[in-house]
Amino acid sequence: MTSTSRTNLSKLLGSCLVALFFIPIGVSAQSGLSLSISPTLFEISASPEQTWSSSVKVINSNPFEIRVSTEVVNFTPKGEGGQGTFVPIFSFETQGQTMAEWIALDNTEVVIPPEQTVQIPFTVTVPESAPPGGHYAALLIGTKSDSGFGNQSRVETSQVVSSLLFLRVAGDITEIGDIREFITEKSIYESPNVRFELRFENKGNVHIQPQGDIKILNMWGQERGIIPVNQRSLFGKVLPDSVRKYNFTWTGEWSMADIGRYSAIATLGYGEDEKQFTTAVTHFWIIPWKVLGSIILVLIGFIWLFTWGVKMYVKKMLLLAGVSPELQSMKRKRPKVARQKVSLVAPIEAGILDLRSRFHQSENWKSSILILFTAIKTYQVFIIVVAATLTFICAIVLYVLSASAPERSYEITVDSATGDVQITSDDARFEELNQIESDQAAVDLKEFPAIELVNRSGLSGLAGELKFELEVNGYAVANVRNEFGVSENRTVIVYDPEYATQALELSQFIGETLLSSYADSSELEFPITVFVGSDQVNAVE
Repeated sequence: MTSTSRTNLSKLLGSCLVALFFIPIGVSAQSGLSLSISPTLFEISASPEQTWSSSVKVINSNPFEIRVSTEVVNFTPKGEGGQGTFVPIFSFETQGQTMAEWIALDNTEVVIPPEQTVQIPFTVTVPESAPPGGHYAALLIGTKSDSGFGNQSRVETSQVVSSLLFLRVAGDITEIGDIREFITEKSIYESPNVRFELRFENKGNVHIQPQGDIKILNMWGQERGIIPVNQRSLFGKVLPDSVRKYNFTWTGEWSMADIGRYSAIATLGYGEDEKQFTTAVTHFWIIPWKVLGSIILVLIGFIWLFTWGVKMYVKKMLLLAGVSPELQSMKRKRPKVARQKVSLVAPIEAGILDLRSRFHQSENWKSSILILFTAIKTYQVFIIVVAATLTFICAIVLYVLSASAPERSYEITVDSATGDVQITSDDARFEELNQIESDQAAVDLKEFPAIELVNRSGLSGLAGELKFELEVNGYAVANVRNEFGVSENRTVIVYDPEYATQALELSQFIGETLLSSYADSSELEFPITVFVGSDQVNAVE
């Protein structure tokens, strides 16, 4: 590469913002040019005066050869979304103190044949004066503006891909990080669909990757979701003196019992030399105003009915004790009367005796039914109050039992530059079982059509447990999802008629489930879909 072209490319790179430098970067030109690179990230640990060599693989998937040029640049973080800027080498200013100046390329221009791959070697030589901590650079590989294709000249838009290099120089390493902010977008939500923002600040001199989880608890202390933070990603590192923002969305299974104040507890660990932890807590409310308003009206109505019923009962009790209504209503200067014994259960005893005497007077079953209806009409106030009280007590008991349920289904959405990542409670259960059985030998997968599991049992994690059982027995599960608000007992396998034999085999394996075929296979996203019911509780144990 000539000095003029290098200068022009450097100026171009210095003005460009690279979206999400922690994520693999690929390109696709409008004219159909395709260029990719592997690996997209090198993590290097070295000491001063140490040399480290490797190579990057450049893939040409086009039906024509392309010519690429390579250049090394530094980069620095920009913003909170994992973005950064490429910075060209200015040796007269940096004087050998930046990582890009420590990297030597064997080739600066390479011709890649059609549908072929080439290796571009490079060497990192850490100088004796290199300060300890993190240093960051990138290998930029871009196409030339023209390329040959047969005997014809072909003009393409220049494209650039990058491979990042994270260097950790040994010495006085400082790893200090903290959760700078952990909040929800709102304080009050009408449904369990909450978006979290977590900002992590790196105060040290080397890049760190915080890992941990966010636990969501209802007001009764029961867990309603776990959000993994950087547990499935190799990208998500925080560079020194920068802040990185992570966005998550939690969607919980709706239940009236989970109305109230929630707590979200974020616990993150970081550090290679010594594991350190930081914690932050945020709170929010889930209050469905319309439903809650109806509940309050019902509650006010019950209190009024109960109070009125108690007053009527007391009046009846006093009347049976010989206290006249007129005397009951007197509030001042009551005449002296002899004290009479007042029984608390007198109205109930009187009602039972009255009903018994009426039944003794009945002559046949028809008259008995008539007497029963007459008694209900006579004591309807008492019956209504008792029924309302029992209903209220049952509702409270059911509420407490539901609110204290140890598990409930949920879904997590993790924002990512490559697309939102969906994680369900069944995925979490599957990962948990995988960790428990991590020493299990690899299983040869069967030649079987793609299987989808849909949790309709109303039980959190049941589809994840079934997925684990299927995969340890050679059945590959392509997708798992949850249907909230559904609670079915029977498991049903829906399949494309073309795969009737495989569906029958699967049914026999998971416990003689019901089978149903679709005449129109286009209605199915997967050849076999298993709608998991609660009958699988015993099957997967």
